[in-house]
Amino acid sequence: MTRDLLKRLPDLARGKKRAILVSYDLAAMAFALWAAFSTRLGVFFYPQNALVFVAAASSFLITLYALYRLRIYHIVLRYFDMRAVTRLLSAAGIAAAVWAIIAFVTRQEMIIDGRLTMMPRSVAFIYCVFLFLLLFMGRYVMSLILAGADREDAPSTGGKNIIIYGANIAGISLADSVRVSSKYRLVAFVDPDPALKGQIVAGVPICSPEVLPEIAESNDVSEIFLAMPKATRSARLAAIAQVRGLNLEVKTVPAPEEIVSGRFTVSDIRPIDVSDLLRRDPVEPLGELISDAVEGHCILVTGAGGSIGSEICRQVVHAGPAKLVLLDHSEFALYTIHDQLLETVEAMPRRKRPQLVPVVGSMLNDRLVRQLIADNGVDTLYHAAAYKHVPLLEDNELVGVENNVFGTHVVAQAAFDAKLTRFTMISTDKAVRPKSIMGASKRVAELVIQGLAQRPECKTRFGIVRFGNVLDSSGSVVQRFRRQIRSGGPLTVTHKEITRFFMSIPEATQLVLQASAMAKEGEVFVLDMGEPVKITELARHMVNLSGMSVRDEDNPDGDIEIEFVGLRPGEKLYEELFVCEESLETIHPRIQMAKEQVLPQRELERLLKKLRTALDSGDRTRVRACVNECIAAEADGLILSTVPDEVRASAREG
Repeated sequence: MTRDLLKRLPDLARGKKRAILVSYDLAAMAFALWAAFSTRLGVFFYPQNALVFVAAASSFLITLYALYRLRIYHIVLRYFDMRAVTRLLSAAGIAAAVWAIIAFVTRQEMIIDGRLTMMPRSVAFIYCVFLFLLLFMGRYVMSLILAGADREDAPSTGGKNIIIYGANIAGISLADSVRVSSKYRLVAFVDPDPALKGQIVAGVPICSPEVLPEIAESNDVSEIFLAMPKATRSARLAAIAQVRGLNLEVKTVPAPEEIVSGRFTVSDIRPIDVSDLLRRDPVEPLGELISDAVEGHCILVTGAGGSIGSEICRQVVHAGPAKLVLLDHSEFALYTIHDQLLETVEAMPRRKRPQLVPVVGSMLNDRLVRQLIADNGVDTLYHAAAYKHVPLLEDNELVGVENNVFGTHVVAQAAFDAKLTRFTMISTDKAVRPKSIMGASKRVAELVIQGLAQRPECKTRFGIVRFGNVLDSSGSVVQRFRRQIRSGGPLTVTHKEITRFFMSIPEATQLVLQASAMAKEGEVFVLDMGEPVKITELARHMVNLSGMSVRDEDNPDGDIEIEFVGLRPGEKLYEELFVCEESLETIHPRIQMAKEQVLPQRELERLLKKLRTALDSGDRTRVRACVNECIAAEADGLILSTVPDEVRASAREG
C-alpha cells in the first residue's frame, strides 16, 4: 500500500504537494526545537508552561511565511540540487532568529539544575542546525522518490550504458540528467586530464582515455557522449579519434549558448555534427564588418529559401536591418523561411524589428527585380539564387546557363542602374578552371559582375564570395550519407581519391556579410579553408560515429560498405579556390582576396549576346560551345586586372 501511495505522489495536484510539504515543515520545526532543548539540557525536554506552546506556534507561523517568501515551495523537487541549499539554510537561520526574539520578548524561563533561569541562548543555534538538516533531508528524500517514480513510469528501453567524455561542468550537469532518466545508465567518465584520474564524480569513476576500450567492452557500453562544448577543434578531433574505432554511437553536448535554459539535459544531446570533423577551427567573424554591411540598410536576398540564402536572412535579421526583402521562385521554400523569420522578429524589441517582404518570383523577371528595388528602397543586395548541382545541370545545361548567367545579369544590371550601395554574389570553387556546366556558368556569372564593376560610371560596390562545399546544405554529400547509413548502406563515393574543401553554413553566410563590407570593384573573396577533406575519410567517420563499422577487406564482418561508383559527368577530383596563384590579405586574417581578371566590357557583351542567341535556339551543343568560348577568352589573355593597386592597399589597411 505504501508503495502505491509513493507511485501516486508525482500525479498529485500542485496544491496537495505543497500541503504535504507544509505539514512536513511544521513537524520538522516542532521536532527540531524539541531536539535542540533536549540536546542542550541533556535530558528529554518537557514544556513547563503553556506559554512555550504559544511562543513556538508563533515562531512556526512566521517561519512558514519566510519559507514562502524565499520561494522554497516553488522549488521543483525532481530537480532539487545544491542551488536550493542556500535558501534552506537562510530559512533555518530565520527560524532560529525568530524563535530567539520571541523567547526573549516573552521572557521564557525554565528550571535548570534546580534553579529558575532564562532559556539558554545556545538552543537557537542548535535549533538552526537541526531544522536545516531536516528541511534538506526531507526534500532530498522526496526528490529521490519522485525520480524513482519517473523511472518506473517511463517506458522500458533497456537502459543503455553510456560513458561521458569530459569531466567538466557540462559533463557533470549531463550526469545529473542521466540520473533521473530511464533511458541511460552512466558507467564512467573519461577525461584526458591526468589530475582527474581515479577521482569520483556523480558516483562514477573518472578514467583516462587509454582504458576506454576496456571499459566500453566490460560494461556493454552502447553510446559515448562528448561533453566538450568549449574545447578547441584539435581537442575535439583528438577525442573523436579515440572513440570512433570502438563501433559506438557518438553524440555531443551542445555549447552552453545553444541551450537557452542554461541547463544540460538528455534531450539536448544530439548526434555528432559533421562540422566537428573539419580540420580547422571555425573562423570568427568581425562583428563591426557585419554591422557595417547590414545595420539600418534595406536588403534584398535572392534565393532566400535556399540553404545559403535562408541562413543569410537569419543572420541579417539579427544584425538590425531596416527592411529585408526575400525573393525566391519556390513558394514553399519562401513560406518556410518567412515563417521562421516572423517568429524571430516577433521575439525582438518592437523598435528593432525589421520589416519583412516575401516575394514569389524569378530573378529572370527583369521588371519584377527592378520594381522590387525601387518600391522597397533597396540599397544592398545578396545574390544567392543559382542552380548548383553538378550532375543535374550536365543534363539540363539550357536551364542552368540561363538561370546562373542571365539571371545574374538581370539582377546585377538592375543593381548597377539603381546605383545600389552594395551587391554581393555567392559563387563556388567549381568556377575555378571549370569542367562542369555548373562551374562554367558560375564563372561566366563572375565575369558579368566583374565587368559591371570595371565600368567607369559604376556607383555600386560589387563583390564575389567563393565557397567550397557547404556542410549539410540541401543535396549535400553529408545528407546523402546520412540517408544511406539509415537505410543500411552502401555509402556511394565517386572516387577513392576525391577531396573537397568544406565550410559550415554559418561560416559561409558570415563570410558573405563581411565580404560585402570590404568589396569595392568586383573582388573575389575566399575563406581560408584549411586542408581539403577526403570524401572517403568523411564517409568512414560518419559510419563510425553512428555506432557502426565499415565493411571492407580488412573487416569483412562490418556493418556498412563504401562503394566507389566513378566520377560523375562534370566532376573533378580536386577543387581549387583561385584562378591565379596570387591572393591578397584583407583586414580579416582568415579571408583572402583573389587577384582575378576580367574580360573587356565590349568583348563580354559580344560573347553574352552570342550565348543568348544559342539559348534561344535551344541548341545544347552551341550553348556549351559559347560558354567554353567565354572561359577560353578569359584564359587567352583578353583580360584586365580586377584589383587595382589602390584597392589592394585599401584592403590591407581596412
